[in-house]
Amino acid sequence: LLYNVFIYRICFKFSGFPRIVAFYPLSRKTRGKDISSSQNPEGKLHNVRPAPGPDGLPDGSYYFYGRKTSYIDFPNKGKLDSRYSLTLLAWVYPEGSGPIFHFSPGGVRFWVVRPNTLFVRFVRRTGRPTRQLISRTLRPGRWNYVGASYDERTGIATLWRDSQPVKSLFIGRIRLATNRPVRMGALPRDLRYFRGRISCMQVYSVPLSGPEIKRAERVCFRARE
Repeated sequence: LLYNVFIYRICFKFSGFPRIVAFYPLSRKTRGKDISSSQNPEGKLHNVRPAPGPDGLPDGSYYFYGRKTSYIDFPNKGKLDSRYSLTLLAWVYPEGSGPIFHFSPGGVRFWVVRPNTLFVRFVRRTGRPTRQLISRTLRPGRWNYVGASYDERTGIATLWRDSQPVKSLFIGRIRLATNRPVRMGALPRDLRYFRGRISCMQVYSVPLSGPEIKRAERVCFRARE
């Protein structure tokens, strides 16, 4: 495990990734660990199981059962708080609807709202939401590389799939509600529960460009023996 963590950290150190604040590979070996230099507290796994990852190798993701008891809690002690700008990236294999990365309660939310539909809503620090972004470009029952970003300098929010922008919207210059704990898979008072697999969750405190998102696409892929 220590060797794998070392390899991931070296990858980020020399690949020029800006301002990463969390990196959860979500593999059997790393479980809910953040292996970025931020070293956020480990995510707590609840009723999820290791499953094949986007690299095609075993145990490179976690499978969520689409139940209220199947989720991961990510504590937020402050280092996940990217109040000015933000990029969220993940590999998802959607079979049902639910949260990918939701700052709860009442914060920024990044979801699969239907097996073919990606969703993000950036929320102000006060809890007041902005306009939602939706893109019906997901491929159900297949791996999708997805992202959401917000640029405080321009006020532009963007949804990404396969390193390409699929929806952009001006939402204004705001301070983001990212000062909450995070849930993946299910929320306490919501009847929508994610079913499927999630891998390689990445959080940045800057709006990554398309080429930077492309470079981050395969950081969780492992060498075949």
